[in-house]
Amino acid sequence: MPEKEKTSLLYEQGVYIGKRRQGNSVVLLYQLNGFYAEVFYRTYRREIDRISCFSGTARLDPYLTAIDVESLVT
Repeated sequence: MPEKEKTSLLYEQGVYIGKRRQGNSVVLLYQLNGFYAEVFYRTYRREIDRISCFSGTARLDPYLTAIDVESLVT
């Protein structure tokens, strides 16, 4: 699927989960239809560098510290 179609699909149907910084990039995490997608933005160019998709949970670790679960615990 072309990059532009991937991006449109994520923005229209994906669920935004979180973001993180990696070097000169901001990485946004989305969940869609049983898989995850990371969108890497080059902050200095304000454009998408790449999109990386995965289905396991091992790559979610960098996002877990930013997710507030306080309301779920009480």
